[in-house]
Amino acid sequence: MKKLIYPILFSLTLLLTYSCEIDNYDEPEETLTGEIIDKVTRQTVQTEDGTGGIRFRLLEYSWSDNPTPYYIYGKQDGTYNNTKIFRGTYNIVPEGPFVPLIQYDANGNQIVDESRTLDVKGTTVLNFEVEPFLRIEWVGEPIWNGDGTITVNVKITRGTDHAAYQQDIMDIFLFVNSNPYTGNNNYDTRYSTEMAFQGDEANAILGQTLTITTSGELPGKRTHFLRVGARINYTVAGIIRYNYNEVKSVDIP
Repeated sequence: MKKLIYPILFSLTLLLTYSCEIDNYDEPEETLTGEIIDKVTRQTVQTEDGTGGIRFRLLEYSWSDNPTPYYIYGKQDGTYNNTKIFRGTYNIVPEGPFVPLIQYDANGNQIVDESRTLDVKGTTVLNFEVEPFLRIEWVGEPIWNGDGTITVNVKITRGTDHAAYQQDIMDIFLFVNSNPYTGNNNYDTRYSTEMAFQGDEANAILGQTLTITTSGELPGKRTHFLRVGARINYTVAGIIRYNYNEVKSVDIP
């Protein structure tokens, strides 16, 4: 019996030792940070936090010529900052509500590649310049109407001359929330206002000043946060994504 136990114990010891060795990797501690910048306005592209905003596809070529992609996500102000990246060589491309940086022709041949391949070590700053599908600009400041509603004025224009990315506008949404993280991923349905369109109905308002008023009666004695989003009928990585303007706050007396 003892002759059987000793080999088993010896095998288990080897297995545990080997397991400890292969798992003994340094934790990721490199930083990848930067901005997504509108080529024309030079401002960051406003979006939303999380999966509906801007995501970055990373391919690490340090260990494989055919790596599995993984993703990190940007912030609603068009910046990103991830402090848990393994040191290595990466191909990186952002995906969001803007003209794709990698494009293919009708036959599946790659015709545009504005991704970046670089070594990530320490703090690596990587900015991308893009053409947003739409630009949404504030016209003046939001106005409290005294009856519990707020009215805003905005102007929406195309952000690109590329005909392949000028689909019809699906909807324009005035998002309202009780905190600055406001957008399609986080808004109060009681007070937000959506304008939906069919076909090319919204083309007539492009470049015009558009007036939108909140719904319901906003509670007083507090701050409300607003921004306007609009999206074209185009899917990016499985999601039809909004372009936005900056968040503004209104104090209700």
